[in-house]
Amino acid sequence: MNSFIDRYIRRLIARFHMLISVASLLVTALAVWVIATQWNINSDFKELLPSTSAAALAMEEVGQRVGSGSSLFVVIDSPDGAANLEFAKVYAQNLREMPEIALAHFHNDKEFFEKHRLLYMDVEDIETLHERIKKRIRDEKRQANPLFVSLRPRASTPSPGIDTSDIEKKYEELAHQDYKEYLVSDDGYSLTIVVRFVETSTDLSATNRLLDRVRQIGEDLAPTTFHLEMKLEFGGGLVHRQADYTSIVDDIKTSAVFTVVGLFLVIALYFRRARAIIIVLSPLAMGVVWTLALAFLFFGALTTVSIFIFAILLGLGIDFSIHLLSGYDHERIDGLEPVDALVGCFNSVGRATVIGAVTTFATFVVLSFAQFRGLAQFGQVASIGVLCTLLAMVTVLPSLILTLHRILPHTPNPKLMLASHAAFDRIFNPRTLARAVPVGLALSALFSVLAIMHIGELKFEENFRLVGKVEAPWERNKNEADATQTQTVRAARVAARFTEFSALAVRERIEPDSFVPDRKQLSTGAKYSSALSNKHSSTPTILLFDSADQAAKVYDHMNAKHKDGGLQTVASIAAIHAFLPGTPELQKERLAEIWRMKETLENEDLSILKDDDRKKMEEFRDLLDIDLVSIYELPDWTKRLFREAGPKAREAAPGQEFAFEYLIYVNERIDHMIGEQARRFLGEVQDVANQTEVDLRIGSQSYIYTAMLDEIKDDGAKMLGIAVVIVFLLLMIFFRSAFRAMMALTPLAVGALWMFGFCAWFGIKLDFFNVIILPVVIGLGVDDGVHFYYQYLARGRGSILHVVHTVGSAVAMTTVTSIIGFGGLAITNYAGLQSIGYLAIVGIASAFAATILLMPPILWLAEKYDLRWLLPRVKS
Repeated sequence: MNSFIDRYIRRLIARFHMLISVASLLVTALAVWVIATQWNINSDFKELLPSTSAAALAMEEVGQRVGSGSSLFVVIDSPDGAANLEFAKVYAQNLREMPEIALAHFHNDKEFFEKHRLLYMDVEDIETLHERIKKRIRDEKRQANPLFVSLRPRASTPSPGIDTSDIEKKYEELAHQDYKEYLVSDDGYSLTIVVRFVETSTDLSATNRLLDRVRQIGEDLAPTTFHLEMKLEFGGGLVHRQADYTSIVDDIKTSAVFTVVGLFLVIALYFRRARAIIIVLSPLAMGVVWTLALAFLFFGALTTVSIFIFAILLGLGIDFSIHLLSGYDHERIDGLEPVDALVGCFNSVGRATVIGAVTTFATFVVLSFAQFRGLAQFGQVASIGVLCTLLAMVTVLPSLILTLHRILPHTPNPKLMLASHAAFDRIFNPRTLARAVPVGLALSALFSVLAIMHIGELKFEENFRLVGKVEAPWERNKNEADATQTQTVRAARVAARFTEFSALAVRERIEPDSFVPDRKQLSTGAKYSSALSNKHSSTPTILLFDSADQAAKVYDHMNAKHKDGGLQTVASIAAIHAFLPGTPELQKERLAEIWRMKETLENEDLSILKDDDRKKMEEFRDLLDIDLVSIYELPDWTKRLFREAGPKAREAAPGQEFAFEYLIYVNERIDHMIGEQARRFLGEVQDVANQTEVDLRIGSQSYIYTAMLDEIKDDGAKMLGIAVVIVFLLLMIFFRSAFRAMMALTPLAVGALWMFGFCAWFGIKLDFFNVIILPVVIGLGVDDGVHFYYQYLARGRGSILHVVHTVGSAVAMTTVTSIIGFGGLAITNYAGLQSIGYLAIVGIASAFAATILLMPPILWLAEKYDLRWLLPRVKS
């Protein structure tokens, strides 16, 4: 190995360092171009699940058959309702001409249901209505008969005619009654267009382009020409995804700026020269850029988990470069020339760096075989990243050192190093080391006991809304008080709102002509929710079936159960079958009575009736000319709401434009990003499937989220366990001893215990974002232990203080720089990035503390009691 390193440095790096430096810059420029042209984030949680997952398969079928399960809500806002409607007609027509759009809907034409409203009544109510009509005709006949003398006193006011209000009130909750004629908000200031796309897209770049086109079409129609105050607003799941994407990109930029500035300052202070910044950060940046370019070329798009790989590699790669440059400086101070110093550095620090990189690489390789695709892709990208970063460190870093030295020669100032050694020796000497041993062991024992006491409180956060939220111990009582105060404030606001509405109602009655209603719906979400009567969700659960009869059976069962309060997690249920007036048998019973009513009106002379009554009877006569209704006779707009528009949509029935009868939309009353609520919802849906004995597929964000939680908790723990075993086996090979491998792993094992204990006490929970940092903690913990122990074994007995001074300072520096790198994530606004940053900082600090507090005392005791299986081998 010594011979190989000598030839590598002298024959390759020393001869071609200029060429390597220039070539690395050209490769990096090419990589930047690849990233700029191929940049794409896949934000769909489905893509994180195994391809064989039932939840992923169901969601895939939804995409293939239905198209986009998410809706875009376009809100047209102005004080003029008529102008809003005119603009909606033009805008919707333009949107329908786009081949990517399956639905652009704002008008629920009620003419069909008005025509068939008798068919939606119970037979008993139709009979009652029939009797009222016959009675009214009889009464009018009697009144018209000159021989008829009523024994009752003559009424002072005319008869009110046929009253049907009590019957009509019973049917206000029919499916078609739940839909407004036009999707106008309750305050009348806005109108909403519901837009659905033909294909579901997990490609955020493509989604952004499509949404931009929709926005541009609206702007090109010049809304202000319809009304000066008219404006367009956009909402729904797709807009939220676009906002999340923008937020992630902005946070990445913020994090990068914070990290780069922080690393600049710390590296400059540590190495005390400007060129150190270039030597440390340039190879690191190149490795990260190469990794991202290869990742986009290999995978096409990165998940929301893998896209944060830049932060992981900054934290890992900075260790490599600092250790190598620090080792090079020590060799130069010892009097070696640059090339010789590089050979000596790579023979000592370089080997430890490679060992740490290999163990970290092995950890990520294990993750790449996980069933959970979120972990698998992260493991694959991280594996590429470790190799790219290591390649940059062993080629670009020494080449930069020699290139810069050739341009502007530099010799490290030995006085600074000697002064540092002298200061260290005054504080730390064999006597102080002996005194520090019990202190280090006592502190380690105390921290371990405290960690064990609290580690049982560590939880996995299943509420996505609380990811990244930290509840420190001293804040818990305060938060409870704040919660009580919040409830009081909410109650006060409700009372104030009621008083306000009451005052407005009085004002409207007093001055109806001059009264202008105030806006009630102020936010975009409030506007479209009001227009849709909270009956539509932008990301509903979709139940898919193989036959229309199965869909009808399940809908009838769910609808009945929902009315009885048996589906507490369900807000509403929608299907084409909801618009039917009943089964064919029930319709026949109703039609029989309707036709008897028709016969009555045809056989009676209605000319004897007063004008109002005669007009009403003629209207009834128009309503009686109806027949059986199936889902295929329903209005076109009802069918389009349930259209299958995907590339593998079911074949349309004869005479129909598309299939629409095989699915049910379920709008959840719960938050599907809260694990416990999502599980309750899925349990209720599964109960329906079991009770109806119908095979259905559940395309649901709740299903995806809970499946993702289960997978990452199960698969993640299993893969990390395997990774630790493999790391241990690799260290056994490197150190040729199980005991030495265990010694090198000590900072990792103890640091992990402290990390989990501190997190449990401080209120930092594990979640599906920050679990990806655990392999990094393994890598850093192993790296710290390997560097310290390897240098001790290389230096021999009695070198503990020297290793503490040289390697300890480098480990401290890498800890600070890693914390700065991950601190950039902790200060962002995105909860996922925050949780990664918090756990990384705690893990890195714990690994460093375990290294400094435990390694020197254990090695001191090993020397004192001659534990040869831990001590350097005696050279023969």
